[in-house]
Amino acid sequence: MDRRLATAAVGLTVATALLAAACSSTSNGSPDPSKNTTSAAAGTSGSPTGDKPGSRPTTQPTKPAPVGPAAYFTPKKLKPGEKPPQFIVFSFDGVGWHEKWEFWQSIAKRVPLRFTGFLTGLYLLDEQHKDNYHGPGHGVGKSSLGSWNSPADVVQEIKDLNKGYSLGDEIGTHFMGHFCSDNPPGGNVWSTADWNSDLDQFFNVYRNHAKMDMIPGMPKLAVPVSSIKGERTPCLEGKTDQLFPALRAHKMIYDSSPDRAGIAWPTKAHGIWQMGMADFPLAGTDHKVITMDYNFWFAQEQASANVPKAKSAQDTAQITQTYLDMYGATYNGNRAPLILGNHFEEWNNNAYTQALANFALKACGKPNTYCVPFIDVVRWMEAQDPHRLAQLQAEAPETGPRG
Repeated sequence: MDRRLATAAVGLTVATALLAAACSSTSNGSPDPSKNTTSAAAGTSGSPTGDKPGSRPTTQPTKPAPVGPAAYFTPKKLKPGEKPPQFIVFSFDGVGWHEKWEFWQSIAKRVPLRFTGFLTGLYLLDEQHKDNYHGPGHGVGKSSLGSWNSPADVVQEIKDLNKGYSLGDEIGTHFMGHFCSDNPPGGNVWSTADWNSDLDQFFNVYRNHAKMDMIPGMPKLAVPVSSIKGERTPCLEGKTDQLFPALRAHKMIYDSSPDRAGIAWPTKAHGIWQMGMADFPLAGTDHKVITMDYNFWFAQEQASANVPKAKSAQDTAQITQTYLDMYGATYNGNRAPLILGNHFEEWNNNAYTQALANFALKACGKPNTYCVPFIDVVRWMEAQDPHRLAQLQAEAPETGPRG
């Protein structure tokens, strides 16, 4: 969700709002993403073979240099007795706001931070060509988004996606029309056929938006479609028995929609990594909230659009401390990845963007700590000895602050 959904979110009923709300380096971590580490991460083998002088040299084929997140991170297997690194995943739904791309890239210039942006596919279509989308159970050209992109917006979105990917950010899918239970039929009742339809259309628009929009001078989208391996469903809705077959059919390997009690290592179900957010107590309280900005907004202010700035500043401080409590619990405990869900938004006078930025500046780059996209955590887990990973997954969740 970006600014075009913020107004719609405020008007939801309490019941709907609750449902929508559910809406330094070490040998095992990534290098500083502010540095180009392509040659080190590539693992190429093209050096001379050491033949005797005068003999004909032979060469070995070289592997293509990695791009995107893979250019910044090389997973390594844990040594016996070694603790895992502390991963922190910053993720954003929608990613349709240029100024927010710029803001987070400015943070990433100060600390080693790369993130996952879940793209709402309709941001690649302008309003004139909205009829290229037909959401399951809805009319042609309909969506739950507050407005449609202009041609200039589409061009800027493509530039932002390209730049983010070049800096090591991951692009996933947030599907298309953002249909939830407040605009039925939404993801809570969609069948596998419905999920397949929405994903089919996402990838069709992703591949063919240039032909659909026909915008003069449109840049090429340089993020390979093959790099899209994960998703978050709108409003975190969807039944796994209906969703997961569609994910497998589209070669998805993780789902970041489910929530869980406490912070624990992700597990796999039916071939899909479950990379959901945890519920964790708000700092200074026993009230547990799913670690997403909208949920914080609802818990603190009932998603009110009219919060005094002084109160918003207090809310920022509480969420900053909540993030620090989470970090302390996991770093000194089970080292499970911190999975933080957010939006390109400015709810509550930008309280949650500021809290997340505060946390990034405090935590990213600490010893044994890596702020990376989902795909890096998945690649790291898949590189581990299965028995060692199972030991991590069996550790008790972190359910509150330590000490």
